[in-house]
Amino acid sequence: MRIAVSTRFLIPDQLEGVGWFTHEVLRRIVKSHPEHEFLFIFDRSYSPKVIFSSNVQAVRLPPQARHPFLWYAWFEWSLPILLKKYRPDVFFSPDGYTSLRAKVPTAMVVHDLAYVHFPEQVPKLTKKYYQHFIPRYLKNVDQLVTVSSFVKKDILSILPSIPPEKISVACNGVREGFRPLKEEEAQLVKTQFSQGQDYFFYIGAVHPRKNVHRLIQ
Repeated sequence: MRIAVSTRFLIPDQLEGVGWFTHEVLRRIVKSHPEHEFLFIFDRSYSPKVIFSSNVQAVRLPPQARHPFLWYAWFEWSLPILLKKYRPDVFFSPDGYTSLRAKVPTAMVVHDLAYVHFPEQVPKLTKKYYQHFIPRYLKNVDQLVTVSSFVKKDILSILPSIPPEKISVACNGVREGFRPLKEEEAQLVKTQFSQGQDYFFYIGAVHPRKNVHRLIQ
């Protein structure tokens, strides 16, 4: 099987939430399934470090899709042409965007519907893009994957016409570097960073929708 993947968020030395999700999921999948071919589709220069295995082929597809107008150009014009050329069996989008014009069975990961609940925190043009395209994406793809049961319920409450069986829940995992510390290690860390006191450690953007104020409270 040939699986095409949107890898726009695998940006060298600039990985954030969705980028790390994409990195870790793909790193495991391509090595676990050497019997399949993977086509990684980038919108800019990429690092050889993210070509995780010999069964991965990489292609750079312009334009750089970092603006609503360029998202449209990339997903609705450039991407369908490329997919028609390479003829994959499946298109996988780990970042919540897809193409309405591509004629390929599609699976898409949905991380949240923040634009619905926090519209004031989304730039005006981006919000208009999301409001127009995301409901169409959700209806159009063949399979949806959410990272929590809450997101699945959120989708079904907003778009009740979507069959529940079309949505799978696959919760986020943890990279190997995150592990419980031994007692003596924990004490050294507390001595170094928190004057020997217990502490909590938050990883993520400092953004109102992340509810960091509630964590601190």
